[in-house]
Amino acid sequence: MACHKPADIYVDDVYTPIHVGRAISCYKDEMADMIGDDTGDNISEKNPYYCEMTAQYWAWKNYHDSEYIGFCHYSRYFYEQITNDNIDDFFSDGTDVVFAGPCYRRYNRWNCLKTYVCSEDLAIMQKVVQKHYPEYYKTLSQYGFDYIDYPLNMFICRRELFEEYAKWIFSILFECEKYVKLSSYSRARRLYGYLAEFLMPVFFIHRGYMIKPLHYHRLDSGTCGGGLRPQEKLIRYVLRNFILFRDKTNEIGIDYCVEAGLSNDKIQI
Repeated sequence: MACHKPADIYVDDVYTPIHVGRAISCYKDEMADMIGDDTGDNISEKNPYYCEMTAQYWAWKNYHDSEYIGFCHYSRYFYEQITNDNIDDFFSDGTDVVFAGPCYRRYNRWNCLKTYVCSEDLAIMQKVVQKHYPEYYKTLSQYGFDYIDYPLNMFICRRELFEEYAKWIFSILFECEKYVKLSSYSRARRLYGYLAEFLMPVFFIHRGYMIKPLHYHRLDSGTCGGGLRPQEKLIRYVLRNFILFRDKTNEIGIDYCVEAGLSNDKIQI
C-alpha cells in the first residue's frame, strides 16, 4: 500500500504500507513505523517522477517472501478485502492477474493520457517500445485507441509473473529517462507514473493473460470500476466497430510536428 503522507490506513498481515519517496520525504518521523522504499536496491529519490512505482521497484528488488503480490494506495483499495484465506479464490478459475476497473472513459485512452503527458514524452515512450519491444506495439495501439482502462497501477498476481512484468516496465521507463526533458511543473513531473499506468495493461493483454476486474474504492469518490454498465458497453461497441478500427493499420502514429521537435532537440532513439 503506497503512502506518501500520514493518513488513516488499514493494516493487517496482508495490507502492508510502504512509505514511498522516503529518501526525500518531510514525513520521515511521522511515518517511521512503515517500511520505506529507500532501503536496499531502490529508486526512492525518483518518487516525484515515478509515484507509486518506487514501491513496486522496491518490492521487485527487495521483497521475495510471498506467493502473491499486489499493490494499492493509502486512499484507493480493492473493494473486496484480500486475505490469506480468500486469495487463492481469485485465481481458482484460471485468472492470471487481478486489475482495478475497468473504467469507461469519454475519450479514448490515448487522448486521456495526452491530458497528463506532453506529446514529446509520449512519442519517446512509443519509440522506446518500438525499438526494444516491437512485438508489443500493436497491442499498445489497440489499448490506446480503446475507451476503457485499468487505472492506478493496481494489480494482484503471482510473484513470478510480477517479476516478469517489473523487468519489462522498468526497462522501458529507465530507457525513456535517457531522452525525456522533465517539466518544472509538479503534476507533469509525475510522468513515469502516468506512463506505467498506461503500459501496465499492455503487458498482460499482449501476453494473453486472463484478467479479472475488481471494483476499487476511492476515499474521495466512492466505489469505481468492476465492469461496464450496459449503456457503456453499447457505446464502446459502436466506437470499437465503427470508429475505433476504421484505420486498418490500427497503430498510433507520431505527429510530424512532434517528430520535428524531437529532431530539433537532438533526441534520436
